[in-house]
Amino acid sequence: MAPKLIIFDWDGTLADTTGPIIKTMQAAFEEHGLDAPAAEAVRPFIGYSLARIVAALTPRADEALREKLMHTYSSHYLNPNNHNMRLFDSALPCLETLKQQGYWLAVATGKGRSGLDGAIAQTGTAAFWLATRCASECPSKPAPDMVLELCDELGLSPADAVVVGDTTYDLEMAANARARAIAVSTGAHHAAQLQSAPCLTVLSSLTELPGFLRTL
Repeated sequence: MAPKLIIFDWDGTLADTTGPIIKTMQAAFEEHGLDAPAAEAVRPFIGYSLARIVAALTPRADEALREKLMHTYSSHYLNPNNHNMRLFDSALPCLETLKQQGYWLAVATGKGRSGLDGAIAQTGTAAFWLATRCASECPSKPAPDMVLELCDELGLSPADAVVVGDTTYDLEMAANARARAIAVSTGAHHAAQLQSAPCLTVLSSLTELPGFLRTL
């Protein structure tokens, strides 16, 4: 069955932010006198909400320190939400093609609302989105709530939607909502990880997405 709604993750799927996210997290730790986590320690948690990432990286920290780390991360000049948000070269052509083909487009992201709104403003993509949901408004992925709320707002069933994401959390969120999912190997999780999660296929780029959707 052809989908009506395409729900995109943001970081690592539309925007080339995996590296900047890791560097910003490392800088936040250093500014509080902590050893910076290795890149490969941060990478597996990208896709969760910020609170969940920080909690996973600081299992022995108290809540006050975690709050300070989150505040520093959110305000840091390295954070792509605040400076030089860069979409993948394939993102805008893909979105333009899908919109022309009549698909409805939405976003479900681990960002907070201010982060997503800033990212949309920086990239000039507001006209593409019929609806958006963030981890500051819903339980963190892989909970199904973002997909369910987007479908409810737009009057669709999850069976009418396809989630596109770069992490296993995106794919599991879709499965938990009884929606289909497509993986792109452009972000935090490698292709082998993505292939182990429920998805229709693993694409190497958003360039391949419009063509694959025509096969559904």
